[in-house]
Amino acid sequence: MNIDNNKPVNIVIDTTIVFYEETPERNTWGSRDVVYELYYNTKNGILNVVKIGAFGDGTLVKRLQDRRGRGITVDEMLENIQKIKEMTYKEFKEKILGKE
Repeated sequence: MNIDNNKPVNIVIDTTIVFYEETPERNTWGSRDVVYELYYNTKNGILNVVKIGAFGDGTLVKRLQDRRGRGITVDEMLENIQKIKEMTYKEFKEKILGKE
């Protein structure tokens, strides 16, 4: 099978956002870092926002798509990442997460 002329069938963007980072103290477990991961999959067009806990466990906080279930385009996703890069934690919670 020749795939030279095939376009990608799926693109997955995985981005980690760290709002607060703390070096763990000696003899302590976990961390108090404030970390979110964004997973965007072009196949279904849905952005998943996952909060990463103290021991690296992930909890789905929000799944973003429009009313038609279309999701968002790759260009919109990249634009959103650029906007998020400029946000404070408070703005991220209000604009991306809504109510956590």
